[in-house]
Amino acid sequence: MRVVDKRVRLCQELLKARGEGARLSPLTDAARLRTLSESAVPPFAREAVRPIFTALDAACRIFDVAPQVACVGPEGGFSYQAAQLHFGLQAELQRAETVEKALEEVARSRCNFAVVPLETLREGLAFATVQAIAALDLKLVGEREVSHALSLVSRTGNAADVERVYANSHHHALAEAYVAKRFPKATILHVRSAVMALELTQEHHGAAAIVPRGLPLAAELSVLDENVGDEGELRVRYGVVSKMPLTRSGQDATAVLFSVHDKPGALHDVLQAFKEKNCNLRRIQSRAVESAGWEYVFYVEVSGHATDRALVTALEGVKQRARTLKVLGSFPLDSADPPASAEPAR
Repeated sequence: MRVVDKRVRLCQELLKARGEGARLSPLTDAARLRTLSESAVPPFAREAVRPIFTALDAACRIFDVAPQVACVGPEGGFSYQAAQLHFGLQAELQRAETVEKALEEVARSRCNFAVVPLETLREGLAFATVQAIAALDLKLVGEREVSHALSLVSRTGNAADVERVYANSHHHALAEAYVAKRFPKATILHVRSAVMALELTQEHHGAAAIVPRGLPLAAELSVLDENVGDEGELRVRYGVVSKMPLTRSGQDATAVLFSVHDKPGALHDVLQAFKEKNCNLRRIQSRAVESAGWEYVFYVEVSGHATDRALVTALEGVKQRARTLKVLGSFPLDSADPPASAEPAR
């Protein structure tokens, strides 16, 4: 407890020093967390390290500020999982029907943060989300990767007992073929959220629920089938959005949105500004924007923080050569990312 008490005092001093920056963006030291995870010795699982330190980090600072976080979709969904993974269980999670409404909650200062889907391995970058962040002058201050996978949960753990299946309509759509084949005679009942599906399943002997994998279960419930989605797991990168920027962590990326002039070599000229300052581009994607006369807008993620000297100079060069430029924010790299040798999310 002496070590925890020392951590609490250090957190108090850190909060005072942060001033007006984005607050309670925990565990920004990705490199140290990765080292801790890699040092875990079986049977202690590597993936258990981050939740422990997330909870400890949040508990140490909860007396000062409990972040209010807008999440997209019903309670217990994947956006909620991403938020709890990033902020810990003490965060106050609030439901927003759409990405736009979640971002508006932050823009109107009704929430400190929003956690919104930013990119999927299958469909690529959510340009509508990126443009909404830019339009509201909000900042990306974090990323968190979540694997979308569904589980079937029941009270008895016996498939023969299942007479009804509770599910959010979206989750049912993702596992419709599985349910039709596995339980052709079962009654499918749509409910508001995964949390409600679990509550109803707990009350009925012959009930089961389709819920996101990893959702906390009551002692009376057990997992009957894993990964029941018709298309298997889907990797989704969520963005953490705030009104205020985040200070550097030492292992950051900066998101930038820009358009170019209609002339030969315009894109090359802009990208050359990053090369001249030895700034590494992690991602670059483009999308035609109909409202701008089918002008192409480019989204770039570059290694480093927006306050790093090399990147400051590079962005100044981009500003001079691009038609429009918007810095969306700098954020710590998710320490849950695969190692460098693995294929990056696309």
